[in-house]
Amino acid sequence: MINRILFIFAIILFSVNTFSQENFKTGNVRNHYGIDMVYIEPGTFTMGSKSGGDASPAREVKITRGFWIGRYEINQKQYLDITGSNPAEKSRYGEGDNLPVYRLSWYDAVEFCNLLSEKHGLKPYYKIDKTSADPHNKFDFDEYKWRVTIVKGADGFRLPTEAQWEYAARGGTKTDFHWGRSSAWKTSGVYAWHLFNAGRTRYRGGRFWWVKYHKYRNVGTKRANPWGLFDVSGNVSEWCWDRYDKDYYRSGDNTDPAGPDGDYMFRVKRGGSILDAPADMASWKRWPISPVERSDSAGIRVVLPEQ
Repeated sequence: MINRILFIFAIILFSVNTFSQENFKTGNVRNHYGIDMVYIEPGTFTMGSKSGGDASPAREVKITRGFWIGRYEINQKQYLDITGSNPAEKSRYGEGDNLPVYRLSWYDAVEFCNLLSEKHGLKPYYKIDKTSADPHNKFDFDEYKWRVTIVKGADGFRLPTEAQWEYAARGGTKTDFHWGRSSAWKTSGVYAWHLFNAGRTRYRGGRFWWVKYHKYRNVGTKRANPWGLFDVSGNVSEWCWDRYDKDYYRSGDNTDPAGPDGDYMFRVKRGGSILDAPADMASWKRWPISPVERSDSAGIRVVLPEQ
């Protein structure tokens, strides 16, 4: 009798979960101007890590306004159609319409957002001043130093803030990775293209020897996170809006944080890439990178405000 009750309960639970997944697929995904986007509801989550480093201490962060975020990373065809160029052309890491675009500077990323907005009649989110140097940028090697500010009330495409990115990437989970706690190659490989599965692997004497000749892979070919986002771990890492401060988590805002103000020259990228080990794909992991650097591992995932 008890076993029969448990069986019936399991069937009901499966049916509820299946309904929820289908409801998510049809209700939270929408094509915005040729880009599949997932709606992320407002909410509160624990941002960061308890393990120390620049993502600690972990703190409770509140996202007060819902937003749409790209279900996939921007691919090379989408970038080419908007800008007329493909920075990944002739790269050893792969060229193809549905491969994620990479070799982008932060400047390239914000300019792409504005061009995409203009094409679709949206008000660009960024004011990009190429004639007045960013007073916070002290890099001698940065020939651009564009002064980029936010246009209030604009409805155009933009980069996610770190908080938006991590909130969406976690997908409601509280573990280091959105799939759980394991950074094992095979476990992580179900969800992410990373250092150990995106190249040619060789073994010697039955033991792992090396992996090389890494290539980017078509977006959306691994399993999505719980909120339907693909490649938030691995493939290319993704630019965020925020300036980087290694101590920001000790004093940053807890409501809709958007990074520090002041002389912080680096910007942030998130998510890890095919050039990173699975352990570096934790949802809280962050990398500082100069805005002018066209990294082989940096790409784009775009955001739109709640309509």
